[in-house]
Amino acid sequence: MNSSLAEERKSGGLLIGLDIGGTKLHGLLVDRAGRVFESETLPTGAEEGSDAITGRIYRLTERLLPRGSRVDAIGIGVPGPLDAHAGVILKTENLPFRNLPLAAMMRERFGMPVILENDGSAAAWGEYSFGPAKGADPLVYLTVSTGIGAGAVTGGKLYRGKNGNALEAGHIPLLAGKGPVCACGGRGCAEALASGKAIAEKAAEAAQAARERRGAPTRLSTLAVPQAADVFSLASGGDEVAERILSEALSFIGYCAATLAVLFDPQAIVVGGGLARSGPRVGEAVRSAIAATPTCAAGGCTVISPGLGDDAGALGAASLAAKTEHGSIR
Repeated sequence: MNSSLAEERKSGGLLIGLDIGGTKLHGLLVDRAGRVFESETLPTGAEEGSDAITGRIYRLTERLLPRGSRVDAIGIGVPGPLDAHAGVILKTENLPFRNLPLAAMMRERFGMPVILENDGSAAAWGEYSFGPAKGADPLVYLTVSTGIGAGAVTGGKLYRGKNGNALEAGHIPLLAGKGPVCACGGRGCAEALASGKAIAEKAAEAAQAARERRGAPTRLSTLAVPQAADVFSLASGGDEVAERILSEALSFIGYCAATLAVLFDPQAIVVGGGLARSGPRVGEAVRSAIAATPTCAAGGCTVISPGLGDDAGALGAASLAAKTEHGSIR
């Protein structure tokens, strides 16, 4: 047994942090200093429905529970919008959750305090508390994965907004009501233009056009269901269609980051999420956009990519649970 874990078992102080994503569920067993003792990941299985995902969240938590010791609280980072005060996921664009009282369900099943936090906010707190940008203030976190999200820490506090839905960056309207329809119902949202899901959809359209000889030839046409990672890979290999799709998405990611930087005048921007880990280009796009923004360039904002990686959201959620009494968000 890890001696540090043994000490925590005697004194309490263990926490579970969960990060609920569109593709995977990631969980950690940690202490209050952010030391990781256990790590588990399961596929989300979004296509299987809300009950199946909830069952996987239970299973993930059970795998993390240490035998013979107490866990003080559970923190869960989830896509919004949500009612953080009530612990309810109101409606998610990439997951089939509607008015799901997940905090109450988890409290009933595991008998301990549970908080819900916007996933971008949880990751921002994780980076601020434990990552390479630790203590940077203000700090902005931008995640580019299946969807797009963000969070911010300013004045040493998480910027939550009234209901925990601040910085839903995926729904910043970058094209002033024009462009593709987003899952939220709006047009030209960042998520509809530059998320992993959007990139994959554009790749599928280009692949089909190439197969039908309506569009330029591309190696995307050899893939049954091209994913965003395929676009990154083929673009790096010189595929012109993949490069066009990727370059357009990266420009929108840069616009999104620059918008957040203008609003918060941050000391650091941390770029995370699955696409940020697909190579250096997401981070490079954000750096270029920040450098081209006069107020940001003059202020010396540091761009860090990819920071803590997969662990940022779960670490932040666990830390926020530790700061919370009786499972209440405030």
